[in-house]
Amino acid sequence: MSLRFLTVTHDFRDPAVLPIEIVERKGVGHPDSLADALANEVSVHFSRHCLRQFGIILHHNVDKLYIGAGNFRTDFGSCERLNPVRVCTNGRMSNRFGGEPIDTDSLQTEAIACYLLTVLPSATKEDIVIVPNTTNWHRNEYRFAPRNKDDVPDAILPRANDTSLCVSHWPPTVTESLAYRLERYFWKDENGFPVPRFAEIGQDVKVFVLREGKRIEVIMSVPTLSRHTFSHKQYLELIRYHEARLISFGRELLSGHDLTVSLRINPQKNPYMLGIGSCIECGEEGLVGRGNTILGIIAPHRAHTQEAWAGKNPVYHTGRVLSYLTFKLARAVSTRLQVKCSVSAMTRCGGSLIPPRFLSVSVSDSVARNSLESIVESEFLEADYVEGILSFRPWLMEL
Repeated sequence: MSLRFLTVTHDFRDPAVLPIEIVERKGVGHPDSLADALANEVSVHFSRHCLRQFGIILHHNVDKLYIGAGNFRTDFGSCERLNPVRVCTNGRMSNRFGGEPIDTDSLQTEAIACYLLTVLPSATKEDIVIVPNTTNWHRNEYRFAPRNKDDVPDAILPRANDTSLCVSHWPPTVTESLAYRLERYFWKDENGFPVPRFAEIGQDVKVFVLREGKRIEVIMSVPTLSRHTFSHKQYLELIRYHEARLISFGRELLSGHDLTVSLRINPQKNPYMLGIGSCIECGEEGLVGRGNTILGIIAPHRAHTQEAWAGKNPVYHTGRVLSYLTFKLARAVSTRLQVKCSVSAMTRCGGSLIPPRFLSVSVSDSVARNSLESIVESEFLEADYVEGILSFRPWLMEL
């Protein structure tokens, strides 16, 4: 295939050389992170059902999922539910194929309950109200109720659903990796799902890292769980215990780098204590696309887009497909050619998805174009991306 659409530049912009670098990570239990994860799980659940039953993935998009508005009263040693958390899926989802109905409500409910009760083990089914709010409305009456595979042409020959730009980078800077891995300290991986490591700690963790020259300052918000916290003294002991461990962990991560680190957890006066582990329990809300990028961080010194990836169709939605493929390509180019790399890809609505209208690879050092083109072909143009997307969970990467 001709790679005339590929632009290669050597103007890579490295945040690590800037005098100031700021990176944020909204943790797994943050409302916006929960919204992204739930939209992803609903899409994965629905997609795998379609593949098993029909051999293709039917049209769907649940990238406007909402979670929040719970009301729980907490105190040392107790938690009382006043109003449950609400999850509204929103969006559209095919509810039949060839006359065979699909129980989309059950698929959505099962995916959401499974994830939430895994990552928020202090919550119960009664604490959460799930509202499957998808429709199948469209000007084309068969788009979300296809009669046969001919009514789902995108599943066979994907075309870009939108004019969109996706951007990814690799490797992470030391500051970016630190923000990501400090939050990962609170989790373990069990069968592809994040599971809390500490029974007394809540899941709505937030990490904010400021690097000024060679000095790094970390501020973390880490909640304790009210049922496991019986006094203000115990609260302070829990926070100081994990603070000391995280300082040691941070210094270990920075070993070999000429950087110093200071770290504080919950420097505010009032205790940060939750009942079921996320601020969705006290009126806060989460929406898809308001949190971390597909790399699991918020890095304002990097080029980026507002394109949300979670919940979109993994076959033809630019925001999901090219977010994944640009990440995959940036990592492969960086690893194989030993350079720092940024990748940008743009599509036109209704135009080619693979290859995109425009693909730009920016590298930190000169590379042989034929070597780069070989990686683009194997990791981008010829990639079997659907299964990769369905298996991909950015909150469990090694950044």
